[in-house]
Amino acid sequence: MSPRIAKRRRRSKGQLTATAGTGSPTTLLAQVSELVSENQALVRENKELQTIIARVTQVVSSSPRGSRRSLQETAGRPTAPRGNGHRRQRRRITDPATLERRRAALAKARQVLAEKRAAGKAAE
Repeated sequence: MSPRIAKRRRRSKGQLTATAGTGSPTTLLAQVSELVSENQALVRENKELQTIIARVTQVVSSSPRGSRRSLQETAGRPTAPRGNGHRRQRRRITDPATLERRRAALAKARQVLAEKRAAGKAAE
């Protein structure tokens, strides 16, 4: 990527109209040439930025959603477990609707497991 220009000089509309009326054709041509070259540089920089955005979007969209491990691998970070042996604490769920859905899902899972155990014992 080309080095970014820290400071760009911008002309206000007042300056352009003042010099356009009194400027010689050579100065006007020089100003137009300068604007064209600046525009070409901006177009090149924009294309480079668009390709970078496209690459990042492709990496993010190709990874499975919600998978921190795969995102870390694409970033080049090691995915080793924590050295201190402690798991990361989850954030508490305080939304009553979410809590109720989780409780219902857990109850259903317990019921399915109990039925499987009962079926296994009956088969023995």
